[in-house]
Amino acid sequence: MSEAIRDLPESARIALLAARELEDGETCFVGIGIPSDAACLALHSHAPALTLIFESGVIGADPPEPPLSTGSPSVCEGALMIADGLSVFGALQAGRIDVGLLSAAQVDREGNLNSTVIGPYDAPKLRMVGSGGAHDIACLAPRLIILMPHDPRRFVERVDFVTSPGAGSAYAADRERLKLGAGPVSLITSRARFAMTDNGFELDAPLEGFSREEALDGIPWPAGSGGGDAVAIEPAAIAALQRLSLIHI
Repeated sequence: MSEAIRDLPESARIALLAARELEDGETCFVGIGIPSDAACLALHSHAPALTLIFESGVIGADPPEPPLSTGSPSVCEGALMIADGLSVFGALQAGRIDVGLLSAAQVDREGNLNSTVIGPYDAPKLRMVGSGGAHDIACLAPRLIILMPHDPRRFVERVDFVTSPGAGSAYAADRERLKLGAGPVSLITSRARFAMTDNGFELDAPLEGFSREEALDGIPWPAGSGGGDAVAIEPAAIAALQRLSLIHI
């Protein structure tokens, strides 16, 4: 099984690992791309009562094909309700959403996310799309799961711009004072799961088929060596992956 997992496309490995973070019966605020892949995989495997919410206002989504944006027609097809952005962000602020899934261009040790600029803000090498609803999700969701391809350029000591704030000891006091959610609790890559600690993200366990050294390759901050056994993917999840045509592969 380990070799079979290694041979999967990177996006599929991330989706398999991230889907394990979602529990049946939860309400999940979903980002576009690999986050929606992971949520749909959970929905079609171990969490059939998972409710997917997109920031366009779609509730109870089950896209039959990969949505290119939160307003893609596939997001709406078969949904339980089509409301508006105010409704779903109001639900987020009211504490009715359990978990958020996000990705970005950069992530650092504290779980800060950057989807705004690469380089200085006033003279960037690249200007990107910005926050959308990511800032709200990172601040208000009771817990946040970050999904990132294993690309050393994405893992930085400090993000070039804080689009969405992180967690750990650096943010604990402010989050408590402002009555915000816990923020990022895990970082899922295509090689491992990292858990948020007081010292920031540290390796929890590699994905089966990958060594701890491979999991830590390109991570610029001290991330420990991982105390857990390699994460084994359940056969049911692999079967669901094979059934779904919506994974970005």
